[in-house]
Amino acid sequence: MIDIRVLGSGREVGRSAILIDTGTEKLLFDYGIEVQDMGVPKMPPLNLDGVFISHAHLDHSGLAPQLYAAGYEGRTFMTSATRDISYELLKDSLHVQKKKGIRPHFLPAHINVMEENTKIIENGEGVSIGKSKISLESSGHIPGSSQTILETKNDKLLYTADIKFIDTQLMSGAHTEFDDVKTIISESTYSYTDHPDRKSLEDRLREIAQETLYNNGILLLPAFAVGRTQELLLILSDLGFPIVMDGMGIEITEKILMHPDSIRDADKLASAFSEAGKARRDSQRASVLQEPCIIITTSGMMNGGPISYYMKHLHKRKDCAIVQTGFQVEGTVGRVFKDTGRYVTNGLDVNSHMKYDFLDFSAHTDRSHLIEFYKKLNPENIVLVHGDHAEDFAAELREEHGFNASAPANGEKINV
Repeated sequence: MIDIRVLGSGREVGRSAILIDTGTEKLLFDYGIEVQDMGVPKMPPLNLDGVFISHAHLDHSGLAPQLYAAGYEGRTFMTSATRDISYELLKDSLHVQKKKGIRPHFLPAHINVMEENTKIIENGEGVSIGKSKISLESSGHIPGSSQTILETKNDKLLYTADIKFIDTQLMSGAHTEFDDVKTIISESTYSYTDHPDRKSLEDRLREIAQETLYNNGILLLPAFAVGRTQELLLILSDLGFPIVMDGMGIEITEKILMHPDSIRDADKLASAFSEAGKARRDSQRASVLQEPCIIITTSGMMNGGPISYYMKHLHKRKDCAIVQTGFQVEGTVGRVFKDTGRYVTNGLDVNSHMKYDFLDFSAHTDRSHLIEFYKKLNPENIVLVHGDHAEDFAAELREEHGFNASAPANGEKINV
């Protein structure tokens, strides 16, 4: 019997935190923060036997240093790519909290303590803790991302975290060869819809780039620093157009290239990255705007970063185009822009005259692939987290597919 307590991500997207009690070990799978409003999950007990971070995105890793600030003294386990990327994001998170006037949840010293207590486990490897064995396998989401497998004498549990089953330009699809899984704790971000065909999205993006630059315009791509920046670079790198990178995506790409096994084709990414221009200050950005080019810059939801410089200087230009390629959370600058065409931030409130498109390059799996995965593994229990539609999806899995599926709220405990 295993107790599962959902501390965060219950019936919501974000702030993932799952407490597992095997009866002999207490384990924490992820400890993230709600990036938009800095909402936090419930605090776990500090007598944990181990913390496992599935990947570097802050809604899964962003509060882990707070555990050490509160007195946790144990190990945190993750892949080497997740370690290197997450530390970059954690440091930036502190900067953002300070900028927003939010009292920080931890200090740089606590990131250092976490780093000292981090134990690397690569995908395909495992570790024994007490009577339990915990191993990792790739989730196909971003470089370094993992699914977590817990095995006890009588139980086998799989925590998918964020998962993507199909190959993309950047990532190979998730590992799916599991035997005798009794319980799946599954993300359900897109349980209500299927994504468009990936190849069609790539072709459309390339068409937009060609249409824009052949007409002497600039294609602006606000992109998430981890995963999306690198995928867009790979999709567009062979068109022969100048590509300029700006923002944190530069540093994150350098980190990813230190872990070539974490992506499909490190040589191709290294080549594309070396050929891309890099802008790091306003004088370089002003120079970039003098000629037709593709600009890949943070932030993906347009809340901060160099995107504001480019929007200020390009919003009136009808020969330019902007494409959003990722989900825009309610209340973000990017969501307002998607819904209204207005760019509102930092004292700037303008209507954009640029051509606009939205292409759903999600790094999460979708409804059909989730159901296919469940049918393949045929678990006794499915516990849905990380989804706004989790309750409806659980009801569908019970009534139409015969699974014992549930969608616990935050703070709720279930036994499997």
